[in-house]
Amino acid sequence: MRRSIRLLAAATAILGAALSAAIAGEVEATIVDINPDEAKLTLSDGNSYSIPVDFYIDDLKPGMAVLVFFEEDDSGKTLSDVQIQQ
Repeated sequence: MRRSIRLLAAATAILGAALSAAIAGEVEATIVDINPDEAKLTLSDGNSYSIPVDFYIDDLKPGMAVLVFFEEDDSGKTLSDVQIQQ
């Protein structure tokens, strides 16, 4: 019985950690810098975002207004989508 309770408690803790591990967000800002060598995008909001390996950034330029969607976890913020604003 105690073993079952411990297993249930451990499973609950693992599930809770997995659910809270990544937080999605979005921000509207202007591109300040794109550093492909470090895979970083810096925005006017003062934050830097990691650029995933399979992410196409050739159309992005400093000074562009963008809507950025990102995932945030312990390692930082990672881009999931970028929409150029008109």
